[in-house]
Order: sequence, then C-alpha cells, then structure tokens
Amino acid sequence: MITADHLLNTTVELRRRRTTDDGMGGQESEWETVGTLPARVSQPATGGQAGEQVIAAQAARRITQRIYLEASTDVTRGDMLVTVDARELMVEAMVQPSEPAYRRADCVDQQEGI
Repeated sequence: MITADHLLNTTVELRRRRTTDDGMGGQESEWETVGTLPARVSQPATGGQAGEQVIAAQAARRITQRIYLEASTDVTRGDMLVTVDARELMVEAMVQPSEPAYRRADCVDQQEGI
C-alpha cells in the first residue's frame, strides 16, 4: 500500500466539540482535545475564497488552508485542528484521494478585527 506518512513533518492537535445538557433545558458546548496527529500543513491560500470580508460590521479575513493527515485518521467536518504555532483551523471538508495514501482536511482560519 502506498502511504504519504514520510511527508508528515509536524503535528496538529485534534479538538472536537462536546455538547452536554446544562440542567436547565439547554445545552453547553466546549472544545475537547482528542489527541495529537502527524500532519503536513500547506501554505495558506491567497486567492479563491480567501480574502477580506465584513461580518457584523467588523473586518475579518478568511484564510483557507489544507492539512494532510494519515489515511486512517478520524477527522470530520466541524472538528478543529490546532497547529504548533497555536492557529485554530476549522475543518470544512475531508478529502481522500482515489488511492488512499492520505486524507486532506480543507480548513478555514477566520481572523476577526483585522
């Protein structure tokens, strides 16, 4: 089997949202660390959907980034990947190529007040 594991030159922390009942009919959610994963972090995208936006009358910058992971990694849309330099990237989609050598997480870094 072909793998791309030798190209995974850093790590990311996997966080998943955990929702619990608050005891008053509502729910609370918080990010829970699931583990640390070998990864390769690509350069941030400078075109396409990346760019300046105005959200709720405040400036924001949407930066897209691809994270490459082991083929067997359990990461799903809605998870958060935290890089070694503490950037919090929200997973928007998971992609697996036709030859399952790796999985790719298409992520967004929403920076507000820029």
